[in-house]
Amino acid sequence: MKHRLALPDATDLDVFDSGNPEVDDYFKSRRWFDPEKGKAAPPTYQFVGPDEEIVGYAAASFRKCAHPTDAVDGKAKYLVVYAAGLHRRFHGQEDPDMPGETFATSVFRVLEEFARTKDGCVGLYLWVRSDNDRAIAFYEKFGFERDPGGAVERDEGSPHLTMRKPLQVARSE
Repeated sequence: MKHRLALPDATDLDVFDSGNPEVDDYFKSRRWFDPEKGKAAPPTYQFVGPDEEIVGYAAASFRKCAHPTDAVDGKAKYLVVYAAGLHRRFHGQEDPDMPGETFATSVFRVLEEFARTKDGCVGLYLWVRSDNDRAIAFYEKFGFERDPGGAVERDEGSPHLTMRKPLQVARSE
């Protein structure tokens, strides 16, 4: 799937509708863009489908996080996905460039490739509202694992799960 850095003047952002008001507000409000620095912080990507139609957005950056669970003091480098969303019209639809794969899976494969190209990165990391069963099911199908500590309060008290997708490291013999 094609992708590029999102720009705050993208008119598509004003009509972005993922079906999740919190996600939509994050991208529409341009909170991910730091006007003083003149760049996205965290980097925010626009995913492009057939006919250059915008499929969705994701904000992600590398940082050290608790590893392998929130309950430990040790840290490791992860690609943290702060927010991700597909336009509602692409939910559940197959990506014609990747037969048998949905657009959502294609977006997360791109994010996983970002993680794989960063030296020392051990996986992908995200938070998801504990009541967002559809997203949790997608993440688990994609290989994310729930933190065994359960949901924690984030973002003004709403309960979220931490989920990680470990990257398989090729072993040389």
